[in-house]
Amino acid sequence: MSKGMDLERKLQEMFVPVFGVETPDAIGLDAALVDDLGADSLDFVEISCLVEHEFKVVLKTNAMISQAFGISPEALFSDGNLTAQGAELIRARLGGAPERFREGMAKVRVFSALTVRDLAVIIRAGLARESSRVPG
Repeated sequence: MSKGMDLERKLQEMFVPVFGVETPDAIGLDAALVDDLGADSLDFVEISCLVEHEFKVVLKTNAMISQAFGISPEALFSDGNLTAQGAELIRARLGGAPERFREGMAKVRVFSALTVRDLAVIIRAGLARESSRVPG
């Protein structure tokens, strides 16, 4: 599962029952889970549980992004809003249009803008960080 689009495909397959679609292809890799696919809070609970169970990666905005990329939550958010540094760091790692992640964006909006491809990047980064840790 470490090559190419395998992780993205695995996520699409896992999310078929969440979104009530017939095939994984109905879940676009660049479709925002909330804004484009219509995920609600219960869907996110299910998505989070599926990802945590399958990959042992926690999907909570602070933990997810800060742990996956080694960025402190304080560098990302201030008073629940994305900092300029946080927006720059997230865009550098996840890509996309500059307006997708911008300074002042509420945490919930950051999570809402995530795509299947973004989740795959975050999961890969989290798995890489975990595998590089030296047991102490």
